[in-house]
Amino acid sequence: MIDLHIHSNFSDGLDTPSQLIERTLISNKMIKAIALTDHDTIEGLAEFLSIGEKTNLITIPGIEISTKDDLERNLKDVHIVGLNIDHESIELNNALRAQLKSRIDQKKKICKRLRDEFGFNIDFQEVKSIAGGSSIGRPHIVKVLLKNNPDMTNNRSVNDLFKMIGAGGKAHVIRDFELSLEESIQLIDSSGGIPILAHPGIYEVESRSKLVEICVQAGIRGIEIEYPYEKSNPFVNTEKASWACENLPKYFSNIAEKYNLIKSGGSDYHGGNKIVQIGDADVPDAYLKQFI
Repeated sequence: MIDLHIHSNFSDGLDTPSQLIERTLISNKMIKAIALTDHDTIEGLAEFLSIGEKTNLITIPGIEISTKDDLERNLKDVHIVGLNIDHESIELNNALRAQLKSRIDQKKKICKRLRDEFGFNIDFQEVKSIAGGSSIGRPHIVKVLLKNNPDMTNNRSVNDLFKMIGAGGKAHVIRDFELSLEESIQLIDSSGGIPILAHPGIYEVESRSKLVEICVQAGIRGIEIEYPYEKSNPFVNTEKASWACENLPKYFSNIAEKYNLIKSGGSDYHGGNKIVQIGDADVPDAYLKQFI
């Protein structure tokens, strides 16, 4: 078993890169390889690879890039994972530095809107403190919203709060700089990595097949097949959870074969109290030969 989609505390995960490796090694799932794919940052990869070299675990350097919304093509919050990237690439580092700055500025503005326009008790410095690492994401904002505003959030689900600050939401703020789908794919390619469409089944699109077609035309070389859809939004705790778990991996496996895409997959593990654990996606070892 392998897991090619994991997050550390350098983005919106809770475990350090070293702790991710430790958790994997003590797991009873016999995991052979993991990839660190933090959001818009590669700052955790040096530690991840250094510790990994001292173990029998195969550690793969990765990234998960949040692409710019393109409503004309019905692309909203689409993520591209890059595997086997050269994390020392100057082009990659410069682009991610600009992307990260824009992400932080956006989250500051969202916190300000939530406080000034919607009356929530929230301060960006508290969000930043909870985030800990360099990358600040929606989970950190939602955590503060829930902690500081029980009366205003008790009738809203976590998914509702995510939608409120996400693309098209009432408190959303557009980033000043964000890589497009094509730019993200080109950046991963130029750093020697393999661009992969992340968790293709979670996006709210009119046609899943059309989404993949657009991404193929943009240059993706792979797609995630195995993913814990039943434990993830928008399916968790819904009637479609078991349906998603049973049908979506098969559906995207067929599409991968249609377009001759490299198959990948992962748990999207973030740590903490979330029900998703490393290895939960049951990604087969056979995929590994495409990445090493």
